[in-house]
Amino acid sequence: MLFFLRKFIEALLLPIGFSGLLIVAGAVFRRRWIAIAGVITLYVFSTQFTARLMMQPLERTYEPKAVADSPTADAIVVLNGGIVRGTTASGVQWGESANRYFAAVDLAVAGKARVLVISAGITPREGAILRETAIRQGIQPERIIVTPRVFTTEDEARAVSEIPGIHSILLVTSAFHMPRAAMLFRASGLDVSPFPTDERVLGRQHLRPSEFIPDSAPLQDSERAMREYYGLAVYRMTLPFRH
Repeated sequence: MLFFLRKFIEALLLPIGFSGLLIVAGAVFRRRWIAIAGVITLYVFSTQFTARLMMQPLERTYEPKAVADSPTADAIVVLNGGIVRGTTASGVQWGESANRYFAAVDLAVAGKARVLVISAGITPREGAILRETAIRQGIQPERIIVTPRVFTTEDEARAVSEIPGIHSILLVTSAFHMPRAAMLFRASGLDVSPFPTDERVLGRQHLRPSEFIPDSAPLQDSERAMREYYGLAVYRMTLPFRH
């Protein structure tokens, strides 16, 4: 219940929720300028220009590296979230964060760790699907560990830290999510080597007029980035008091 309450409050602070609150407040209190501020806020966060500005600092915290250049560790840990959309008769239907899984498998095939730890996420079925897929791709079943059901990145860090024999990890997640994930896994006592993937901002880009045209995809990226900044701020303030 606390998890869903926190997500609801978080949603109100993200661009869509905050813009909606301003628009409703402007209508209720008959203050046009408040409603206009809501529309402008929604527009700004819906542009590729804003999404790129928000994503880039997160994604540049840890430089991407090749599998061959990665160190060895006790385990490769791949975090869940948007990796699988489901399964059909044709096979696994991959989500937008599928690069997390494929990068982790590449590291496992290269022998960078003795075990591959897959986060089960909110729905354990996704962890089971990824385990079965990894086995079909040649990873030995005894090398694969699926965590119990987890709701948050903090839950994932706690679950991995409780696995016997794991002290150092190659952490695989989306580049924008890596700063918060690495912080939480280190706070759980693990030696973390980040392996960011699934980058949303690729290289240097010249400013284009199209970047100021609002669209749903940049809005989603803006919200993802804002969620990470909120999480980093909250955990930096609270983590010292949890241990």
